[in-house]
Amino acid sequence: MRILADGTMKPKPSAVKAAEWMAQDPLPMRVMRKGTRIKAFMGAGWEKGTVVQWTAGGITVYLPRKKGNVTVRDNRNIREDTSK
Repeated sequence: MRILADGTMKPKPSAVKAAEWMAQDPLPMRVMRKGTRIKAFMGAGWEKGTVVQWTAGGITVYLPRKKGNVTVRDNRNIREDTSK
């Protein structure tokens, strides 16, 4: 956050982007195909993985760092991985 010369506060762009992301509805889950590369939020940060199964109640993903599947049930905790 920065204080401008006129005394107004300007938040960091990343903070605004994160707030907009968390303001979306947790349900319904977005549709993702099997094999889609994703990032899932796991408490300590975003983990890379791939979609194994999609249902209306949640998306099951394989996370290599955990060496197992995890079901994500909140729309805000999963997003497509756009990095190469």
